[in-house]
Amino acid sequence: MVPDAASIAESQTSLDRTFDIVLRPISHAELGEIRIDKDLFAVGRTQPPFAEARPEVVVDVSRRHARIFREGASAYVADLGSKNGTAVNGIEVTQKPHVLNDGDELSFAGALAFRVSFAPRAARAAVRATVVTLTPERADLGLQQIVVTSFPFLVSKADETFSQYHDAYPHQVNYLSRRHAHIYAEDDAMYVEDLGSTNGTFLDGQRLDDHAVKLEDGQRIAFGGEHFVYRVGLDSTSGSDATVTATRERRAQVLAEDADRTTFIGSAHSFLDIFCTPPAPAQDDEINPDAPQQAPEPGHDARHRRGKIEVFLSELSEALGGSGKINMSAFVRWGGGGLAVIVALVALTYFQGAPQRDMQALLTSGQFENAARMADQYLTRHPNDTTWRAMGTEALIKANVPDWVAAINARAFDRARAIVEDMRTLARHNPDAAPLVENIDWIGALQSFVQGRGGQQAPIRIYRDEAPIHALTSRWSDDPGEHQRAFDRISAYVPAFAAVYADSLSHLRKLQSDDSVYVAALDRIQQAIDSALASDRFDALTAMLSDYAQRYPRLAGLDAVRADVDQYQQIDSEAHAGHVQAVHDRLAAAHFSTPPFAAHAGALEKLALAGGHGESVPAH
Repeated sequence: MVPDAASIAESQTSLDRTFDIVLRPISHAELGEIRIDKDLFAVGRTQPPFAEARPEVVVDVSRRHARIFREGASAYVADLGSKNGTAVNGIEVTQKPHVLNDGDELSFAGALAFRVSFAPRAARAAVRATVVTLTPERADLGLQQIVVTSFPFLVSKADETFSQYHDAYPHQVNYLSRRHAHIYAEDDAMYVEDLGSTNGTFLDGQRLDDHAVKLEDGQRIAFGGEHFVYRVGLDSTSGSDATVTATRERRAQVLAEDADRTTFIGSAHSFLDIFCTPPAPAQDDEINPDAPQQAPEPGHDARHRRGKIEVFLSELSEALGGSGKINMSAFVRWGGGGLAVIVALVALTYFQGAPQRDMQALLTSGQFENAARMADQYLTRHPNDTTWRAMGTEALIKANVPDWVAAINARAFDRARAIVEDMRTLARHNPDAAPLVENIDWIGALQSFVQGRGGQQAPIRIYRDEAPIHALTSRWSDDPGEHQRAFDRISAYVPAFAAVYADSLSHLRKLQSDDSVYVAALDRIQQAIDSALASDRFDALTAMLSDYAQRYPRLAGLDAVRADVDQYQQIDSEAHAGHVQAVHDRLAAAHFSTPPFAAHAGALEKLALAGGHGESVPAH
């Protein structure tokens, strides 16, 4: 039985995702190897295994320092605004999660360093699918019940789930943060984690600290105070994917009857979005006076209380690829003339770092086209600068992909190809960006091919569609994990790209099915055509064409093959009879649309000239 498109793609996806993230210590061997077999892993000095380490080893690690997570087939690390930072290969992780690759050096607080690797995941038992129902505790507030079937689920005042109450309860909605808390699945359990919200998340009256907490049926959960308060309901289902899906569909049907009072969450949020923390220009969360406030971690806001000299030196450190941390007490102890010398040296280096600060300013202000050109010019002279590679990649993607997405959606594929060519030019000195550009080009070629044929269900034409279908599917199959990591990274820069990516994966699954079924059938027909021409016997080919026309309704061009068989047999008969003039006339009037028949036609005149008694002469 030939698998369908969905099963092929799902099988490939499951293979791509069956890996564990392994952190091997570089700086402190006593920490031992950390093997992460969960989709989400917390890094903090009060989190295992760091909590078991000697205090002096983890003293610079924040309580809520970073998160390592999987999204699709990729691994990421996100810094959570830690005091002393997170870095990958010496590059600081700032507002956006950073992709982790095999062999990367991952460090926390500049003190703990690990080597990243990936290992096959051991077989695990099937987990239960769980539906989380949040039922408002107070019926008089007009809050809807929230039913969540896909995880993680982000609690956010910007999301429709809560923003719908803004007109009725503006202050209460503003007590929520944009990234307030999230509920996620781990094995057979559900967990809730506060994301550093201004007014907190409360479970049975206790404010959550830096740890995720397991949810239990019947618990009371509150977000931001005493307005958005719910009772937790957990409904777990074990069994096959089909059973789980059926259970969810039944639940959705029941809820649909009471749709006016229910918010049904059937699509998961993304860890990439949950842990992407761009700094707000101004605090837009209102302080809820009735919600107990959590004291900030000592030193957490130190960067915002520094003097001008420290800011100056910190910017210098960051421009040179450092952490931005400055020990002012040690600096001051130099005193007198030594201080003046140091200031002069620092000023010289500071101004030498101006290009990087200019580049950062362009990125921050959204001038991505100028930033991409600036990065290309810089990398022409310094091709191995990893910091500039990363900045150049971000600028290139943000400057061009939105227009490329618009062109794809408008089916303006020539314009999309032109945009890719411009990107390829600006990526010629950036080996970090070049693979992303090639992956974008592949999606454009896939979309152009599918739409040019008339959609996913269009006929498969013999001697026309086999090569492009095989080329497109083979290009994906050469390294699916690498492609998925590239697409996840592009989506992190330009969220609108994710919709085109998802649509393209749907096309890919169909083409993979067509390649394994229809293209394989066309290959067999082509072999039969070659055999018939070599043996001068066409009965088996004719029967095969009739059979395949019935068995494979989307095959196109078989009528033309049959017409070519009829033409060829007539001329072949005249050639074997030695009728030179008749063969010449028929060949002059004939039109063969099938390449092998057109290639062999010239041999028939030679056969007729030989009196019809010689062997068929192969075409050249």
